[in-house]
Amino acid sequence: MPEKKTLQQREKELQSLLANPAGRKELQEMAFRYNEASNRLKPARTSVITYILVHERELGLITG
Repeated sequence: MPEKKTLQQREKELQSLLANPAGRKELQEMAFRYNEASNRLKPARTSVITYILVHERELGLITG
């Protein structure tokens, strides 16, 4: 089982991916996988990072 991270740790990791095109693509792919798994679309005004964090918290991957 992967080590749980705090919300702040994971948010910083995800934000660092925004720095380059490959990271942004990775974020979009991650959001797509979470969408497929949960069958819930990302609300229009929600950032991809927030969308990912919500799903990871629901999966128990984030503490705090």
